[in-house]
Amino acid sequence: MSTAPGVSGDAVTTAIRLLAAQGYDATTVDQLAQATGVSRATFFRKYGSKEDIVFADHASNLERLEQLLNRPHLTAQAGVSEGVQLVFRYNLDHADRALARHRLLQRVEALRDRELATSHRYERVFREFLRRVLPDGPDRRVTAISLASTIVAVHNAYLRTWLHDPQAADGERLAAGLNRRIAWLCTLFGLSPAPGRPVQQARSADDGAGPAPVVVVVPEGVDAREVAERTARSVYEALAPGGTQLARDTRPDGEQDASESAGVAGARPSDEVSVPAADQSARRSDTSTA
Repeated sequence: MSTAPGVSGDAVTTAIRLLAAQGYDATTVDQLAQATGVSRATFFRKYGSKEDIVFADHASNLERLEQLLNRPHLTAQAGVSEGVQLVFRYNLDHADRALARHRLLQRVEALRDRELATSHRYERVFREFLRRVLPDGPDRRVTAISLASTIVAVHNAYLRTWLHDPQAADGERLAAGLNRRIAWLCTLFGLSPAPGRPVQQARSADDGAGPAPVVVVVPEGVDAREVAERTARSVYEALAPGGTQLARDTRPDGEQDASESAGVAGARPSDEVSVPAADQSARRSDTSTA
């Protein structure tokens, strides 16, 4: 995909593979231009810079997400569920590019910073959608911030599991598990599945007897975004290693999943379990979104 008309998605994949194979710093713009079949001047005009081409498809993917969320009469839960699936399945449909970019980001910290900023763009799109469609009330802003942050963190957990070992972690099974988890989170946050439909008491994603619904209290004067990030971190920690729904979603019946033996996939081989928004170093190291 591209950031501008006429930009080839295959060219983006080719460029990312070259950067991963030769090394980011060792690869010149001239080499990238030659690999993508354009002149140096055309490369700068279409892609911007060497860093820009690594993320060239995110802009168009964000546009698709915004178009989906701008559909009339879309409920909050439907928009969140369909939007998360759109982003997750984009990676499954462009596996070569997603995996090459993941390998590249493991080696280049500056690109992880850029990926973090991109992750925040997805979060902002979901947040703006929720603020539009949630019912008026004193909690609308905090709910929009908290839920947007949480769903992006949960999406990233499932995506990293697949990126870590796409052969062991079946993408379709993960997509189904992610859909169930997002539906559970929507119920936890009090979103109705359809207009006029009452919200049932929140239960665990395992359909068993779960804990009571969680209520987040934000004292006056406290930064709502900070509260949202702490909430997202708590949710992620609850989902992370063995025995969780995430682990079960990635394993065939009766088999152990890689996420139970090695943790949820992270960017650093020495630190595979990484919590989004926990601290700046962890966020820089592992923020895959799309």
